[in-house]
Amino acid sequence: MSAEYAQPTADLSQARRDLDERGYCIVPNVLSRAEIAALKDRLVEQAAGERARGVAFHDGGPSRPNQRVWMLLNKGRVFRDLMLHPIVEALMGHLLGPDFLVSSFTANIAHPGGEPMVLHTDQGYVGFWTPRPVVANIAWMLDDFSEANGGTRLVAGSHLDQRATPRSSAYAPEEPANMPRLEDTIAAEGPAGSILCFDGRIWHGTGANRTDRPRHALLSYHCRPFIRQQENFTLGLDPSVREGERPALLNRLGFATWAGLGRVEAPRPAAPLFVTPGAVGPLGADGAPLESLT
Repeated sequence: MSAEYAQPTADLSQARRDLDERGYCIVPNVLSRAEIAALKDRLVEQAAGERARGVAFHDGGPSRPNQRVWMLLNKGRVFRDLMLHPIVEALMGHLLGPDFLVSSFTANIAHPGGEPMVLHTDQGYVGFWTPRPVVANIAWMLDDFSEANGGTRLVAGSHLDQRATPRSSAYAPEEPANMPRLEDTIAAEGPAGSILCFDGRIWHGTGANRTDRPRHALLSYHCRPFIRQQENFTLGLDPSVREGERPALLNRLGFATWAGLGRVEAPRPAAPLFVTPGAVGPLGADGAPLESLT
């Protein structure tokens, strides 16, 4: 990579500068070998199970060789633990503020034969450029990322280019006049255990895996606390997981009020919603419940 591109760095101050100036950073050695093995083993097992059950999701072109695994927070404690890794707070807190949420946590297994993903921004649905990101992403590399195996392709610095921003809603897409092309991109490369963190405004897309082995990655997508999350954890999180999960993670999944948003009754700043919410049902004038209306 030339100097205009972000170099892998363990210096988090430099990583934050790379995010600000280039729209992405690569941090090596975030995960230990044991952590990589545990995450990859659970992912591979889950992916095989979803294929066997007939519920697997595939994409990556007409032959659909790539497999996506959704809602990882239901699919293993090892995934839930990862969302409390200190690197998440260090980088997402910088990009999105201290009260950021997990928007979704999924996996992409890029198999040989897949096509490059169409270049896009992760907050394209906003419909206009924002001076600061409202969403951001971390790709957790469970295999080495290289240009040959489809490492995520990025247009460095494009997060600062207002002209290359979608100008309409996701329901009526309009291609920007100077939308970046695949030839404008570089591939994010790094050894297994590294992370690629990127601003939600940067143009990017999964590359094509031209090797003979699949490439495994986890994708944790994060948002500011006033943005609707991609995965609906209130409805989708397994009740048994919710009941036994740590407050710190539940808060990060949106099970807490923020600035009066997400409340049940009167605003209670920072009141966790995983405790009894105190919802008020229909009442008579004497304050007694009106059971006939429930």
